Amino acid sequence: MKKILAALSALVLSGAAAVAAPAPAAAVVALVNCTGTTAVEFSPALTNTAQTVSVSGQDEATLCVSLTHPALTGFLGPFSGTATQSCTTFFGSGSGTETLYWTNGTTSTWNYTNGFTNANGTKIGTSTGVISSGTLAGASVTQTITFANLDLTACSTTGLSEISGLDTWTFTDV
Repeated sequence: MKKILAALSALVLSGAAAVAAPAPAAAVVALVNCTGTTAVEFSPALTNTAQTVSVSGQDEATLCVSLTHPALTGFLGPFSGTATQSCTTFFGSGSGTETLYWTNGTTSTWNYTNGFTNANGTKIGTSTGVISSGTLAGASVTQTITFANLDLTACSTTGLSEISGLDTWTFTDV
């Protein structure tokens, strides 16, 4: 009888331990991964003196891969605005809203915040946010942009009027 009680006690205690153990964290699922380019134009061109400029450009995802959304193969994301910028301060940090026009005819609007760092003439930016409406609504978005080999010497002469770079996009389930 003692063996049965001991076995039952051990079973009850091990069951309680199993119930009390925390659940494993849910895996973050990538819904869509994209690569592409970003092109930006400044008017007037950026110089070493801060000035109000018009900023316009376009994000273009030329290759998107998804097991869950195979129709999302690419998108265009035009953007524009004004900012006080110079060659020494451009792309500090900010926030905004952008609409992505998918190649299948649907749209996604996202609200983002971004920040940029400098590394040996390369400007690296990360934008994060959430799709607020449209395709993939509620998904988290991370965009990483690399503007390499910037000709910052132009800032002292004609000004820097345009830049372009490579970017990656990851859309994940929340």
